[in-house]
Formats: sequence, structure tokens, C-alpha cells
Amino acid sequence: MKRSASQKPIQTSIVLVGGGHTHVQVMTTFAMRPEPGVQLTLVTDRLTTPYSGMLPGHLAGIYSRDAMHIDLARLARATGTRLIFAGTTGLDRAARRILFANRPPLDYDFLSLNIGIMPDLSSVEGASDHAVAVKPISTFLERFQALLDAAKQPNGPRRLVVVGGGPAGVELAFALRTRLNKDAPDWDIPRQAFSVSVVSSGALVPSLNARARRMVAARLAEQKISVATDFRVSKIDAQHVSAADGRKVQADACLLATTARAPSWLAQTDLPLDQDGSVLTRTTLQVLDDDRIFAVGDCARVKSDPREKAGVFAVRQGPVLGDNLRALARGEAPDVYKAQRAFLTLLLTGENHAIAARGRFLAAEGPAIWRWKDRIDRRFMAMFSDFGAEDARPPTEAELLSGSAMRCGGCAAKVGPAPLANALHRLPPAPAPKDNILVGLDAPDDGAVIEVAPGVAQVETIDQISAFIDDPYEFGAIAALHALNDVIAMGGTPTRALAVASVPHASPAIVERDLFQLLAGARSVLDAHNVALIGGHSAEGAQLALGFAVTGSISPNVILRKSGALSGDKLILTKPIGTGLIMAADMRGAARAEMSEAALASMRQSNALAGDILRGRAHAGTDVTGFGLAGHLFEMLRGTQLSARLDLACVPLISGALELADKGFRSTLTAQNEVLAHVLVGQRALSGPETALLFDPQTSGGLLMAVARDGAEVLLQRLRLAGYAQAAIIGEMAVSETEEPRIFWRGSLVA
Repeated sequence: MKRSASQKPIQTSIVLVGGGHTHVQVMTTFAMRPEPGVQLTLVTDRLTTPYSGMLPGHLAGIYSRDAMHIDLARLARATGTRLIFAGTTGLDRAARRILFANRPPLDYDFLSLNIGIMPDLSSVEGASDHAVAVKPISTFLERFQALLDAAKQPNGPRRLVVVGGGPAGVELAFALRTRLNKDAPDWDIPRQAFSVSVVSSGALVPSLNARARRMVAARLAEQKISVATDFRVSKIDAQHVSAADGRKVQADACLLATTARAPSWLAQTDLPLDQDGSVLTRTTLQVLDDDRIFAVGDCARVKSDPREKAGVFAVRQGPVLGDNLRALARGEAPDVYKAQRAFLTLLLTGENHAIAARGRFLAAEGPAIWRWKDRIDRRFMAMFSDFGAEDARPPTEAELLSGSAMRCGGCAAKVGPAPLANALHRLPPAPAPKDNILVGLDAPDDGAVIEVAPGVAQVETIDQISAFIDDPYEFGAIAALHALNDVIAMGGTPTRALAVASVPHASPAIVERDLFQLLAGARSVLDAHNVALIGGHSAEGAQLALGFAVTGSISPNVILRKSGALSGDKLILTKPIGTGLIMAADMRGAARAEMSEAALASMRQSNALAGDILRGRAHAGTDVTGFGLAGHLFEMLRGTQLSARLDLACVPLISGALELADKGFRSTLTAQNEVLAHVLVGQRALSGPETALLFDPQTSGGLLMAVARDGAEVLLQRLRLAGYAQAAIIGEMAVSETEEPRIFWRGSLVA
């Protein structure tokens, strides 16, 4: 759940670029002790971030992938941090702006960089073709899994070499040996068929004390991991790792735990950089020549006190960075970060075994050390994985019925079907429609249609939604797509739009920034659809909201109404359902990053191409929005002599939607939509999760079209080839045998 310090208007924008170990601590710190008037924003190109301390354990098969990753989307929601999911490409320090490839710049008042390091394979011949770099971890994990998949094959790699004799390289070798010992019997391959080697440019683990080094060497020998020291790698090919002095080590696969640099885009900025591309900072963690920019973790180096790249320093920088960002926002002086001279190193050296080293003398090993390391790592992860867990629960039935549950945004914030119908019914009859109104309130549809000249008509529609994500650019784009759907669903082509925007109260500079991002996101969609934004209205409001009055062109002869279906028509749905439910869970910090990402990707897909494919071939249609799939399907039946046959197993779902529905998550509009549940008829009672998904309000949902049986499969294939991968035929229309239309269903929803 979002936490708010006070109602003080936002005056200062602090942007964190990168979701590393330091920044996640800043996020939780600001959540536990909010700073009035400060907006904290995380910019990241990945929605999960790995914890390097648990990487060896994951590679060894001890921890799952989820266990070693921090879900940044969930943490951002739980801490009230605004999330911008985008890759940074540069900085404009003079204008104080962050640059991106495919969206407008983002302004900042204070900025911090925690973006890790990237592989630098340029110094070793053949490394880019024949080696796998450990950094960044996110890409390494994909290639490591591919290596394991290859290793299980009869002709797969058997001789594995780790380049790098520091703690990271040695741990990688131990983890690899442990994993192969564990998996080889399951692959029907003898353990001894695999060899693991470590090559080091100097001595082995030189940062450890002498006793710890002896322990490491003994453990390597015990695990039959061979070691080559003073081995400066000059070339890597498909069969060997070669040293500058002519020595060679046989290798079918090579893993690099060395030669990394800061991300290349930093070199295109005017930031002060070290030889390896690291940003040079003062002891306050501020960039040497810029008081408003901080840099921490592996991408940075304190110039007066340079240290090796180690996760322990990034972790220790977290509290200092948080305090210093807070101090500058208040106009106070920042504090100094003092890196510890001696720090604890804990190395995984096999299943249930680890080595500990600190300073010149402390060294210990054994199962107890492993349990110690495991507790430390799990405790660190729990600080972020469990943050806000008390709020990550589904709303109770009482909360939903009373209206006290956290209100959803998007189309889930629209008025329910019963209050809307009752309000319209209580109004006095409208004046007789003019002859040129082809579709109006006398028989309402997705939009109104006016004939402006003989044979020429316009579609008029209006839609507004409140924000359900914190990124104003992304929200603006989705709001625009959502507003265009009514015109597309009726067979029209959108041509122009008027906007109405509501922005929360803040300082004029912050309002300008948010309004710019909001409208820039909307323009990115409108421009792509050749829709002119010709005007609008803006105001301050309790939350971010955006709507559009959209006009489109349409031929009076091809107006696609909701009620034009024929018996035997097949029902095609162009996009999966579940956006409302997933975003409701996301608001409570309960949706995993991949679930939220899948929902947003679905909302970001335009229906325009689907409309082009189906135009002139559908007998009836609508777009699935606030009343859910079942509610909008019922609208297609109302006023006809038809009922629908719905095959639940064919209804496409967004990944994760059924899982969250099973846990009890619901949109706050679902209960109102379910007043129509009586029209759903089957041989068994629908389960709660099934009902919740069928009535789940969709934002920028798909088109629901009734098409002739004979051409349905061809149209479906065209839709899938056009990028609507989950488009499906979900049922058909039939003559109704009851006075009120019914939706007869069979099967079950499947993930």
C-alpha cells in the first residue's frame, strides 16, 4: 500500500536510476520515514533485481530464482515510490533531465545512479563469442540456464572454466561444482565426466587473509576443482582458454567473473569518470563536480578512497545515501560515507559449507558458517520482499460491499452498471432526436453517430479514467488507447480528440513536469494513430486522471452496433482479460512484477489493427471495458432474440490473473458488475475466481466481435499474425429460448 507523509504538495523530485542494493534501501527508508513535499521516483529497465549475495546459492541449486530477486514493482508500490519502467540513455545535467530512447526526458531535482556494471570483453580475444560474463547477473542467469541445458546432452560441454580468482570467481566455481554433482545423476552422466577449473591473473583470493586462502585452496582440492594462478588470459576459443605466456586450459565453456565496466552510456555524458568508466564521487557520495547527483555501488568510485567492487560496500552506502538525499531536500549539509577497512567475506564452498574471513586473522569454515551466511542473506532479502506484506492481502467481502476497500483506478473506477442504468432511467425523456443522429441515447452504444452530410458520418465518444500506475507517461498512453477503442469498436477511424486532464496539487514546476509527461504519453499514441489533439481542459484534482472526447469518421452503411449479431456467429476476443484484477493486486503490492508487466503490455496494445481486420466482416461488436467480458457480452444480447454459448477454456487470461483470483483479489467494481451474474447459466455453479474474472473491469481491453461462422478461423489467424497472440474464438451466438438473454457456459477458465 502506498504510504504518504502528509498532504503537503510535492515540491522536490528525487530520482533513483537503477534498482541496485543501495537504492532499494533508500526506498524503504523513505517509506518508513516519509519526507513531506518529496516525491521519490525509481527509474529502471528491469522490474526485478538480483541480490548478488545469493547468486552462488542459486547457481548451486539451493535458492530458487524468485528467492534471490527483489521485485522492484512490488517494492515500489509498497513504499510509495513512483516507478518508471524505462532504460536510461543519458543525462542533460544543465537542464537536470534524464534521457531515454523512446520517451521524453524526465526532470529531476536530485539524482542518484545505482546501475551496476556491464561485461568488458574487449581486452580478451574471442571472449565475446566463447565466454559468458557474470555481470550483469540478469543476462548471465539466462545464459547459465542455457549452459546447464546443453551440459545434460550426450555431446554437451564437460570442461568448464571460470576466469577470475577473486571471491566472486571462486564462489562461482564452487557453485558450479555443487550443481553438477547434484544434477549429473539425474542426467545419467557420471559426476567425474565434468571438470571445473579456475584461472586467476594473480594469486587466488588475494583480498583474504592467509589462513582463509589456505582454507579456500584446500576446499578447491577437495572438490577436485583445478587452479591455475598467474594466468593472464589473452584468448578464448571453442576449446581452450589461453594465457599470455602460452599456457592453455582445455575448455568447452568459459564463465567470466572479471573484466567489467560501468554501463557504456555514462561515457556519453560529461560526468567525471575513472578509467573503468566508474563515476567519480566525493566521500558524501556526490559526483565530484555536481552537488545534485549521487552515484553508488559498482558503477561508482569514491576518488579519495577507492575500493574493490563488492556488494558489501553498496549495502553499507544505503543508509548514508538516504540521509544525504533527505538532507539536501531540506537544504541541509550531507554526511560523509566512511567505508570499513575490514569487512566480512562469506564464501559458499559447497552445499551446507562456507568459509568466513575478516581482516588479517579471522577465518573459519564449516556448516555453521553456511547457516550464518544463509541467515544473513535471507534476512537482507526479507527487508524488501516482506516490506508492506501486511497490506498485500485481498480485500475482504465486507470491505468490497461497504466500499471501504482501496479504490481501483483505470476503467475499474467507473460507475457500476446498476447505478448508471438507474440514474439514466430517472431522467425525464430527452427531446426527440434530430434526423441526423443515427445512434444516440434512445438506443445507446459505444458512441454516438451523427450524419454530417449525405453518406458521411462521425462517431462521437468520451472516456476518462483515473491513474492506476504512477508513471504519467505510461498512463497517458494507456488512457489514449482506451479512449480510442469505442470508435474502433463501432467500425470507425479516430481522427481528432479533446483532452481533459486532472493533476494532483503540487508546486508549479512539478505540475508542469507531470502534465508534460501525461500529455506526451497520450500524444505518442494519438500521433501514431493519426489523431489530432485539438484542445482540452486541465485542472487540479485529488489524483491523476485523463480523458478524451474522440471524434472519428465512419460510413453510415457500416456502423457496427452491439446488437447486430446473427445466430451461429462466432465470438472473437482480441485480447486476454484480467487487467482490473491484476492492477487491484498490484495496488496492494501483491502482484509479481511479471504479472503487472503482462497486464500493462496488454493495455499498451492498440486495437486499431484488429479493427481494420474485422471491419466489414463483423456483424456486431464492442470493446471489453468496465463491465467486464460477461457484462459487455450481455450488452450485445440485450434487445436481441439471442443468447450466447461461452467456452470458458477458450477465454484468454493474462498470465497471473487466475492465480490472483484464486487468492481472493478483486477489483472494487467487480461486485457491482456481478449484479448480472444471474444471466450466466451452466451445469455447475461458477467458482468465485471464475465470476471475478468474467466480470473483471478491463482498461484498454480487447474487441469482442460476432463474425460469421465460415470466416471465423481465417480472421483469427489474421489477428494472431498481426500480433494479437492470445486472440481466441470464445463461443458463439444462438437463438434464445428464454425471455431474457442468457450466457450459457461450459468448461473452466485455465491459466
